[in-house]
Amino acid sequence: MLHYLIWKGEKGIVDLNGCFAFAFYDSLEDELLLARDHMGIKPVLFEITEHGVNFASELRPFFSFDKNREIDHAALTDYFRFTYIPAPKTILKNVNKLLPGHYLKVKGKFLDMVKYWHPAATDMFNGSRDEAEKMAKELLHAAVWKRLAADVPLGTFLSGGIDSSIISGIAAEARDELNTFSIGFKDITFFDETVYSQLVAKHIQSVHHPVSLSAEEVLKDWQNMLDSFDEPFADSSSIAMYFLSKAAKQKLTVCLSGDGADELLAGYNKHKAFLKSLNTGVSMKLLANLVPKSNKVGRQGKIKNKLRQAQKLKRLLKEKWPEKYWFLAQFSDREKVESLLKHSMTENKQLSELKNESLSSFLLADQCFVLPNDMLKKVDLMSMRHSLEVRTPFLDKDFVKFVNSLPDEYKYDNGKGKVLLRSLFGDALPKEIFNRPKQGFEVPLEKWIKSSWQKSNVDDWWNSDFIAHQDIFNWEEMAALKSQFWSKSPGESPVLVWCLIVFQNWYKQWMVKK
Repeated sequence: MLHYLIWKGEKGIVDLNGCFAFAFYDSLEDELLLARDHMGIKPVLFEITEHGVNFASELRPFFSFDKNREIDHAALTDYFRFTYIPAPKTILKNVNKLLPGHYLKVKGKFLDMVKYWHPAATDMFNGSRDEAEKMAKELLHAAVWKRLAADVPLGTFLSGGIDSSIISGIAAEARDELNTFSIGFKDITFFDETVYSQLVAKHIQSVHHPVSLSAEEVLKDWQNMLDSFDEPFADSSSIAMYFLSKAAKQKLTVCLSGDGADELLAGYNKHKAFLKSLNTGVSMKLLANLVPKSNKVGRQGKIKNKLRQAQKLKRLLKEKWPEKYWFLAQFSDREKVESLLKHSMTENKQLSELKNESLSSFLLADQCFVLPNDMLKKVDLMSMRHSLEVRTPFLDKDFVKFVNSLPDEYKYDNGKGKVLLRSLFGDALPKEIFNRPKQGFEVPLEKWIKSSWQKSNVDDWWNSDFIAHQDIFNWEEMAALKSQFWSKSPGESPVLVWCLIVFQNWYKQWMVKK
């Protein structure tokens, strides 16, 4: 790549495919190119100072450049609302994330931010469904085969969902005795998907390694896992990714994952909810209004989860576009976050992808907002914590462009997402994989937090004197949140409590003057 960039210069960046983050310095021209891959699989952070440009692949080194850092309160508000901090912000003022598909060009004293790629299709596909399926299959197989090139042990993550099962199945065709890894949770069946991953592993004849986590095993690594976050990041599924990567690293150096398919092909429950909101008749609105207001909701079981989803749909029907998108993207209500934070700075977010109220716009927004800032960051954080490289075939730039050129009905039809993948691979994998409800990569968060409470510094972080000294949170709201979390009806409070735990751990490490 070094020689290619010497030959092509910045024009060569467009030709690259895969995951990358690099700085290329031309000493003859005194020119720096700081680049991030097309979809944001790898991170790049930078700051511009009077002395030059500082850059790194994580936030920690910026404290070496300057120990006197300030929190960006707009970024903090985003964090508590979404559980992550969207680019270009970081938790620190003046330090930025480079956006996916961009590079920063620095020549002498001149700087130029260049957008070299975007996932939106330039031309829409106008062939038949059979032609679309044939092309998609060829592109996906090519994407997997390209990422199987490795001179080190390689395997796949296999959750038993559609996406990872397809990637694992294609990889197993090319690799004998493919190692596959999945994670489950002892004694908590609602979150455990082990039976599906083992079913697929048997079908594709992989050497399967199911990881079954207990609360005790999680607590042993609790502090080390918390310390993995370079900035506050509270997607709770990162806990599972930490332990999955740790287990995989014992046998592998490279893993393939199924990340990206949900955002490309409408695989999330929120996509289903959004489309329901576009086609609501009188009966649907009447039914939604009958949903009771209750704190007995959450992600801890099937009934509570169904009630949570019904309540969310009820509120969704009252939102207008593009606020519908932000409502479905958030984990905590904006009003709740604003009451918790003393200096909340909510900004009206603008995404050029949200041009019109359609599934295509929604998916493009997910690809540019949720995917790089949440899903890909989670995987990169926890895999690299264990020196494990993760490759994402669904995010091959040719496959992305092609899928984004397809009509919406090729992605979502008859109440189901990923219809393209269902049609292509329905006969290649067990039927149960395609008929099961969407589970998501979730963890028993409430149980783990309560188990760790007395064994960590959580009480210190809730201390009223410490809170007053921080001058960040409203103490009354903090106390009310803690009370709700420990009540018989915690509702959605575990999400905000987890956000607080991750933030306070980070704050104690980096912002408290030693």
